[in-house]
Amino acid sequence: LPRIGKPIRVMVYDLHTLQNRFYLSGNALASLHTAVPLMCAELRKPESKIDCVAFPDEGACKRFSELISDAFPHWPVVICGKVRDGDKRIVHIQDGNPEGRHVIIVDDLVQTGGTLHECGVALKKQGAITVSAFVTHAVFPRGWDRFSKAQRGPFDKFFITNSNPHVTDSL
Repeated sequence: LPRIGKPIRVMVYDLHTLQNRFYLSGNALASLHTAVPLMCAELRKPESKIDCVAFPDEGACKRFSELISDAFPHWPVVICGKVRDGDKRIVHIQDGNPEGRHVIIVDDLVQTGGTLHECGVALKKQGAITVSAFVTHAVFPRGWDRFSKAQRGPFDKFFITNSNPHVTDSL
């Protein structure tokens, strides 16, 4: 389309890969933001027991660890990793120790949630007291209910933003 007027501004929250910002045309300016301050505000509430942060992979750690370490400098960090064996995901803890901790897994995007679920299971197996999750963009094409404690999911709480209104309307 021809350019008409000044560029539009597109606000993007927790962009999965920074290369995606270049898909916008020259008539759109992307400004990058994060929803992590919203999560931090929740975790500062007196009723929050969270005292450890985990990342499902190195990418999430690179995107979010500095922000969370600034907000909660004394929290230990746990990094998980996954290996795919066909359709199966094998998730293990690469670094850190969740034993005796109330852990929150932080990521930008959950689609089917297989990796996040297996990360939660791995943290529980390694001694985490509770496991919660925060995800900016929740897709859940097959539904979210398998993550609930009622369905024997590993999560005590699951925080999401309303970036996908179809999901938030169904919760």
